[in-house]
Amino acid sequence: MKTIVVVCLITVASQIFGLETAQTDTAFPKLNLLTEDWKPYHYVEDGTVKGQTVDLLLNILKKVGSKQGRKDIVVLPWARAFRESQTRPNTVLFSTGRTLEREKLFKWVGPIVEFDSYFIGKKERNFKIEQSEDLHQYKVGVVIDGASAAFAKRHGIPDANITFNTQGLFNVRMLAADRIDFIPIQWKNFERLANEVGVNPSEYEPVFLANTVSLNFAFNIDTPNWVVERFQTALDDLLVLRDQEKQFEKSTREVN
Repeated sequence: MKTIVVVCLITVASQIFGLETAQTDTAFPKLNLLTEDWKPYHYVEDGTVKGQTVDLLLNILKKVGSKQGRKDIVVLPWARAFRESQTRPNTVLFSTGRTLEREKLFKWVGPIVEFDSYFIGKKERNFKIEQSEDLHQYKVGVVIDGASAAFAKRHGIPDANITFNTQGLFNVRMLAADRIDFIPIQWKNFERLANEVGVNPSEYEPVFLANTVSLNFAFNIDTPNWVVERFQTALDDLLVLRDQEKQFEKSTREVN
């Protein structure tokens, strides 16, 4: 009886090990790599896709054995990329804020980075916002299918007070023209957009916390789990290496 049990355990272990080995040896599938123009994470310069997250993605692809590279990354308006990522198998959308509203729409790899987003308004308005309900009387500009739209809904902004635009640039212009009162957005992203449209960001301020967001790689829900898991492992390894390099640089500066 003991012999039978041992044989069975060995057989099961062999099957599991064989499955893991097969997955490790399986060629990594070609992915549809979709992103938007969002400096410094991903943007087009001189016809080339660049950015912090782009560099990270390329290192991940190399680590998982993929032959894809920079030329395979497609930059689209956010709303279009967001829709396509949900309908095309083996599609990854980056960098995507992982929100409660999106949790079941994708399989997630991350986080890449975390930051706070705020309802940003003009300093001269001297807003006094202490709770979500205080925002309900104001008009808010958001990006279609963007995290900003989810934040506005989460804080209970009435539909009549929400303006939807295809790009964050339009929201900044509307804010400058007093056509809306707030934009829920990361401060650095707001500064970049404001500078692009000729608006002085120093005239604006974070008024109320919208949400703490983690940026991730969002995979189409039908992507095989082993693909997502291998991608996550590669990301984890790279982030550990990055942290070690930062710690080494810090210790070197302290010594010097």
